[in-house]
Amino acid sequence: MKRLKVYLKDGINVAAVMGLGDTIAQLFFDKKPLDEWDAGRTLRFGIVGLVFVGPTLGRWYHFLESRVPKTYSPMRRGVTKMLVDQTLFAPPFTMAMSFLVPLVNGEPIDRIRQRILDSYVSILIRNYMLWPAAQMLNFRFVPLGYQVLYAQFIALVWNCYLSMILNS
Repeated sequence: MKRLKVYLKDGINVAAVMGLGDTIAQLFFDKKPLDEWDAGRTLRFGIVGLVFVGPTLGRWYHFLESRVPKTYSPMRRGVTKMLVDQTLFAPPFTMAMSFLVPLVNGEPIDRIRQRILDSYVSILIRNYMLWPAAQMLNFRFVPLGYQVLYAQFIALVWNCYLSMILNS
């Protein structure tokens, strides 16, 4: 029951930050006037955070915490977690997000496939420009209970980018 509460808390926090990221993307990057803001799109993006991103990150971070030896120095643990995260988690997670966001927005599967073929590699390359350093700091300095929240504040910028790419 305690872990369920943690996943729910992570999901709610992530939903709020993802919704904020989508709102910023629409109003400031897409330059939509406030009366053209697509609240439904923001809600759907937030729901992906609530039911998928938050719980998935929470489980992943707990998994990493349990698998990387505590006998390692703090720096070595941080580097190891970051390397595992960026090689084993980032590619499939990016693929899942590249599929889920357009899906919840009603895009047909064949169009989603084409979008993934067109944008997945560039999204992943940009992922590697931001996330290794961010995750190194996260895994090295942030207590486990706050790692999902920290990642979501970094993800505020990332979510603006993702929202623009995946909702275009």
